[in-house]
Amino acid sequence: MNALDQVLGEFIDAWNAGRRPDVDGYLQRVPAAERDELAARIGTWLELAPTPEYGDAARAAIAREPVLLAARLPALRARSGLSVADLARRVVAAFGLKDEARAARHLTDLERGALAPQRLSNRLLDALRAILGDDLHPRAVAAAPAPAAAAGPPAPPPPSAAPARLALRTAAPEPLDELDRLFLGGPDG
Repeated sequence: MNALDQVLGEFIDAWNAGRRPDVDGYLQRVPAAERDELAARIGTWLELAPTPEYGDAARAAIAREPVLLAARLPALRARSGLSVADLARRVVAAFGLKDEARAARHLTDLERGALAPQRLSNRLLDALRAILGDDLHPRAVAAAPAPAAAAGPPAPPPPSAAPARLALRTAAPEPLDELDRLFLGGPDG
């Protein structure tokens, strides 16, 4: 059994035991090159998996899980018969915005994994759910944080004077506008 099959099996075992497995945590356990395949296999399995009985609070948490949404977005969009441009048009219309091209770039980045799903705002997730339907209610969600490594993250390198001098000459980034807050501002953006 290869590592991908092992991790998928552990996810299924956790699901069958009645836990709400952390999809992102399981994805992080395989090499980056295998994460798309694991996400697809988890998604396929979840299409057939029995749905546990969840209360209203658990369903609300599940509905907001951005990691599984990002993994399923291309299939949900295609099933709805929408191109990225069509979905972008509906998203900006939902918020009274106008920059469809930039929204399409954000959606493309999200689908390609270049945009971290945790950066999506809850308002955007709600709009995507309204546009694409109730299929956005994932059947598995993060309930517990991913286990941390015993040693913790590596320490950052010591600061040097050169980056500080460079930072003084670099302009501050522009503040996020409304569209960027939807895609990049985090849950409360």
